[in-house]
Amino acid sequence: MHYTKNRISEYQSGVEVLFRNSMDQEDVKSTVGKYGYGEAQLSRMYNLNRELSVLLDNIETAKRHKVRVYDEKNKLYESLKKDYMRYLKLARIALADNAGATAALILDGARARTKNEFILQMKAFISNLINNKEWLTELSVYNISADDIKIMDANLDELERKMRVCLEAQGQVRSLAVDKKRLLVQLQSYVSDYVKVVRIALEEKPKLLVSLGITVKNG
Repeated sequence: MHYTKNRISEYQSGVEVLFRNSMDQEDVKSTVGKYGYGEAQLSRMYNLNRELSVLLDNIETAKRHKVRVYDEKNKLYESLKKDYMRYLKLARIALADNAGATAALILDGARARTKNEFILQMKAFISNLINNKEWLTELSVYNISADDIKIMDANLDELERKMRVCLEAQGQVRSLAVDKKRLLVQLQSYVSDYVKVVRIALEEKPKLLVSLGITVKNG
């Protein structure tokens, strides 16, 4: 019985049967007690498996949260990117002869390929535009108002907040995965030793071994 050779749910189910029946069946309980596995020890191993169940539930919850916050972040990014590209194209027309605006708003050239660099370009465009009423006036002929740019600025702040939330969610999933591995290794160590001892203790009682979920070896 090893967690690497079974689906985690099947492994946990097998471990629960192993220790629950060891505690519930008096013949097994009294026999393994002579080998150092008293009720307290059996309960501790049983509860460790229950602790693993809670941890696995927490991992699934954390994964769902991670998927949700990444989806929200990506949707906001795409919406913001769409608005930015539209305003950028119009700004290139309205401010074509303004070298200062072209430089400050990064109007020339291709957009950055990486998301972080692209966001920096958006940030420069938005912040510099908000602080220059003359450029905003030039853009107003295309029905772009200061309020439109301020909304983009607020959305950009929200995007950065969501990016931090995503990093936290990713970190939480990774942290729980580490806890899961630690708990599995600890539980497996107990299970491995216990099964070996039980095979010896119940060697003459194969039916009891089967009742614990332990395969009886022939020969």
